[in-house]
Amino acid sequence: MSIQPEEVLERGLRLLGVTPEEWNRRKYRTNELDFAAHFGPSPDVVAALWTNLCTTQVAAARIDPRKHRLKDFLVALHWLKVYPTERERKIAIKVGKNSGRKWSWFYVRKIAALKDEVIKWPEKWETIFTVSVDGVHFRLKEPTSKEYKFLPEYFSHKHGSAGLDYEIAINIFTGQVVRIVGPFPAGRGDLDIFQEEGLMDLIPHGYKVIADWGYHGLYEIISTPNPCDDEDVARFKSLALARHETFNGRLKRFCCLRETFRGNGIKVDGEKLTHLEAHGIVFDAVAVICQLELMLDSPLFDV
Repeated sequence: MSIQPEEVLERGLRLLGVTPEEWNRRKYRTNELDFAAHFGPSPDVVAALWTNLCTTQVAAARIDPRKHRLKDFLVALHWLKVYPTERERKIAIKVGKNSGRKWSWFYVRKIAALKDEVIKWPEKWETIFTVSVDGVHFRLKEPTSKEYKFLPEYFSHKHGSAGLDYEIAINIFTGQVVRIVGPFPAGRGDLDIFQEEGLMDLIPHGYKVIADWGYHGLYEIISTPNPCDDEDVARFKSLALARHETFNGRLKRFCCLRETFRGNGIKVDGEKLTHLEAHGIVFDAVAVICQLELMLDSPLFDV
């Protein structure tokens, strides 16, 4: 059920058309970087993710390694990272339209189903400030309705176009994600999501989260940058928020989240997905991958 990173690297390079002679001439690190440029995480993280899918107790995420191929798994990761059209994928990695779509969505859904297993709320709070929170927007193909060409509730002030919003909470002391909620139309405010979608109710009495000015107003539970903070507190808040933005940037390394999302109305296993459903699955899958990176080989900087 487990697989070695070296085998993952070799299979990935073969899929990209790199010959053994080529990769043997190069340094191992160069091959790793080329692999990550096309599949997202390192071979070590991909190997761990494959093993998780083979051994998890989450039924929706479990795969049978006797029936499923590593190649198809890599095709799905390539789709998340590079986000090619089906014609581009056919040329780049020699995968047909139907096969590419089938296995990309199969594995993306499996990875997304690991979310509750790898992203967990902290059992205890270390200090008054234990969690930072932020909303992150992603571009979306403009949704319409029978009455309106544009739906204003989807307008993202960050992108100046239609988008979706996710609320992300990060443990300040472990540097790992502890909660993700979404997607929501980007026109909905971060503070509104915080109050109405459950995160506010999870904060223990007497504790606070650190957030940016978009959460201004709930002083008893949210601490934002304040000119009255002493130097140490101001620096602590600044580092926590900067690290949060670093994680947001890691999500957008994946072109499926950096580019305008094209998934509205796609059929998966006979089920037609809305843009909210499709983007939510893709986002959760990328978030799981990024969380595993934090846990295994690429932690965020300390605060």
